[in-house]
Amino acid sequence: MRYSISTCSFYKFKIRQLLKIEKPFGVEIFYEFGSEDQWNCLLTELSVRDPGPFSIHAPFAFVDIAADCSESKLFETLKKPFDLYHRFNGEFYVVHTYGEVERPDDSVYRSDCRQRALERLARFHEICKAEEVVLGAENLCSGRVPLFNQEQFLRLFKTIPELRCVIDVGHAAVAGMDIAQLQKTLNHRVCAYHLHNNNGRQDSHERLRDGIIDWSAFAEGCAKYTPDAVGVFEYMNYTDMAVYQDDMRYLESLFCKS
Repeated sequence: MRYSISTCSFYKFKIRQLLKIEKPFGVEIFYEFGSEDQWNCLLTELSVRDPGPFSIHAPFAFVDIAADCSESKLFETLKKPFDLYHRFNGEFYVVHTYGEVERPDDSVYRSDCRQRALERLARFHEICKAEEVVLGAENLCSGRVPLFNQEQFLRLFKTIPELRCVIDVGHAAVAGMDIAQLQKTLNHRVCAYHLHNNNGRQDSHERLRDGIIDWSAFAEGCAKYTPDAVGVFEYMNYTDMAVYQDDMRYLESLFCKS
């Protein structure tokens, strides 16, 4: 597995801490939480050092592919990071499969949202292919009951040929998904993982060994089904590079046993 560090923890002046990244780590940026100038400065500096994989997390705070909204404006927003993606040789582009779920008890509304998400993902996937951008759809856990359960999430990949997946391991734990089954079913279509842990109830983005996830089983599934996927450490409020080095070594020790 190759590794990168999400900018999730590195807001405001903390972004400068990422200049301390050394091999083998790359970076995944939360595009909407910084300016184009900021990302250009950071990525130009890192590119001189020949870092690891680079990826972009698509905007999600103010856009939702499942919402009843203007599709042209939605896609216009989602395409904004494409120049940056190509300028710094992006490997994949992460998009959420839905936003905040309103009316959680309205089954008709939820079904409509899922259908819109499917149709939008399919159309945006075609846009990405034409633009030579690798799109990775991410599983979520927001809402009392997630919009997509495991079966519904997997159905997206049956319906949309060649769509890649970013398995968020922490989200899967909160949503009650079977991570091993996701790995086995999606196999080579998993381009990356978002790596973090939690108590199974709250999406708190803790370190690997702080929560309920069985990382030995995860490593076994990676070695068997997704050996080329990128592991993105997506922590909250951890800016010490030693944290990421330590957790990478821990995960690598598990791979050695798989």
